Amino acid sequence: MSKIHGNSTYKPEFCQEAIDFLGAGKSVVQFAKYKGVCRATVYNWMDAHPEFKEAMDMAQEWSQAHWEDELVNMMYSKEVNAPLVKLYFANRFKWHDRAEVSLDDEKALPLDIRFEVAQPVGDVQVTNGKAK
Repeated sequence: MSKIHGNSTYKPEFCQEAIDFLGAGKSVVQFAKYKGVCRATVYNWMDAHPEFKEAMDMAQEWSQAHWEDELVNMMYSKEVNAPLVKLYFANRFKWHDRAEVSLDDEKALPLDIRFEVAQPVGDVQVTNGKAK
């Protein structure tokens, strides 16, 4: 069994480290592992240090932006496992395919859009579903 050797002492330079690390697509859990602490410690640093919370908020958004760029790059690749990508984004970034839209403070019904690929990648045709 390995010895736990993490240092839970916060340092101001963690702000830039978090932005660089998460901005490359990594997660909070991966950052905690990189720092040798548990995820709860990272969240405790965020609670105790407003500058670190701001850096982490930015870093998490930049991490999402990294993966959105990757998604655009692989959008038409037949090698992509679309259900796995959808699951990853749903769990990691709270994405979902149903949205409630508010117009003039009234709830609108969600719009259900379904996409079908009519032909293999290369000559893609998209068919939209009906609004419910």
